[in-house]
Amino acid sequence: MRYFTVETNRVRLIWEGLSRLALPPPLRITVRMFDANEPFTLHSNPGAPGLAEQTRYRLLLKSLDGRPVALRHANPVLLRDLHALEDGRLWHGSVHFGTYAGRTAFIVWHDGRPHLRLELEIFPSRLSYRSDYEAMLADLEAWTVEPALRFGSGIRQYGRTLAGLPDQTPGWIARLAAVIDALEAAFQSILQRPLADVQPQRGWQPLEAVRRPDAALQRAVLTGSGQGPEVRLAGRRTRRLHRVPRPIVTTDTPEHRWLAWQLDQTLRQVQRLVERLARPDAFAQARRQALAKLAARLEALRQQLPPAAQSPLPPPPTQRLLRAEGYRQAYRLFQWLRQRLSLPNGLLSFDVGQVHTLYEYWCYLTLVRLLSRATGQPFPVHRLFTLSDDGLQLRPIRRRPLWFALPDGNRLRLIYNPRWDARSLLVPQQPDLLLSHFRPGRPPVHYVLDAKYRLDASPDYVRRYGVPGPPKDALNDLYRYRDALSSYFIRYDGGTVAQALALYPYRDGEAGCFAESRLARALSEDGVGALPLLPKATDYLERWLQEITA
Repeated sequence: MRYFTVETNRVRLIWEGLSRLALPPPLRITVRMFDANEPFTLHSNPGAPGLAEQTRYRLLLKSLDGRPVALRHANPVLLRDLHALEDGRLWHGSVHFGTYAGRTAFIVWHDGRPHLRLELEIFPSRLSYRSDYEAMLADLEAWTVEPALRFGSGIRQYGRTLAGLPDQTPGWIARLAAVIDALEAAFQSILQRPLADVQPQRGWQPLEAVRRPDAALQRAVLTGSGQGPEVRLAGRRTRRLHRVPRPIVTTDTPEHRWLAWQLDQTLRQVQRLVERLARPDAFAQARRQALAKLAARLEALRQQLPPAAQSPLPPPPTQRLLRAEGYRQAYRLFQWLRQRLSLPNGLLSFDVGQVHTLYEYWCYLTLVRLLSRATGQPFPVHRLFTLSDDGLQLRPIRRRPLWFALPDGNRLRLIYNPRWDARSLLVPQQPDLLLSHFRPGRPPVHYVLDAKYRLDASPDYVRRYGVPGPPKDALNDLYRYRDALSSYFIRYDGGTVAQALALYPYRDGEAGCFAESRLARALSEDGVGALPLLPKATDYLERWLQEITA
């Protein structure tokens, strides 16, 4: 089936394939020319479904004027099955997205230059894109935006440290307001003594007023150009008025362009936060109003800034910016804002994110959130975020333990991606999660959890197990984890692996009740099974945590 054809005066791109989606959404495609004046035509099949992950598509890219063409993508692996013929004038082959899903862009090059941008949306084949996939992203944002802005012990202003505000739920907004307070104080110092540059600007002036003629003025006198009445100068006839350089003081400096760019970026990020808090509950509305007031304060600062030309990219910070009073304080504050606001507005966009990675992150943070709530301990912010020059990064750190104290004196330990290499076991083992229950005077009990995005919903599978579930090879992995790690823990700490379970994307009602399935019985009887886990469907995991901590 032909999905679409994009054609310009220079290239033609044809996309074909078969759909694997049970309830396919409509095809979503956007074409943008790098030369806005150049026309293009997009012929799409009205009945074509949306593009899906784990599907192979056929592509044909042809040059229409005999010059070489190419197709490029940020991930070259997607293009490894494309082949060039006729000295690069014809490309054909296939594209396989694997487990990638989300929005992605291809760039068609013509004669060594970018010609057009093709943006596509890839839909997951196992999750409902509009409900489950986006709900996981929304959960990650809801759980990480506030901790991201609470990250850090305080902010610096004028050489002193402001103590961090209390980290209760609205504390991150108060901290952001404190940063903007400090930014307003820095801008007051800037307005009192703004940095300026002296730039030469040519203007009309009589010859008798010129003290230091430059080469351009000398050439104008020799050629007789200029305006006004004729005069004699050094035996030559010339005009009395000429354009001569005059020093002009201007505030259009690299420092003010840098500040203006940072203000615009910060304002856009805060406005995105306002849009994301558009939930119906009153608490979200109160936070939305507070952020809207902060956005208005940033807009007022932008109006107060000395006039400077707009810049599409931030100019590099200068030595004057890093040293001048007010400017250096603003530089530090903008660095703080950039690092804290980079997480919710950048990392979690998942532009062609791998769905299995997203599901693994979401399962881990869901378990952390449930353990924090069950034990009454705060969300472990510093254990989940790392700070770098590029900003905050949400990357669960492998093999770093998180500890949770239970009311009865016992403790729980959660480790993300633990690994036992060949020195510990004959075959290396690396499950996604290890949850351990430590009780005074008794051997610990360990639980292995593996997040499996894959789902087998075939009739044979449902007939055997009662509900769709993880593929059989994933269940075999659980037996391997249980047996191999049990032998290790018996030697290491006297403990054992009580259960090994897979977390997989399913919710009751789609093809049966999980509680009555063979997967649920096997978990309690054999110690190997699975638990369904999706946004707003965490009941089975919550009940399981209550059972193992009782």
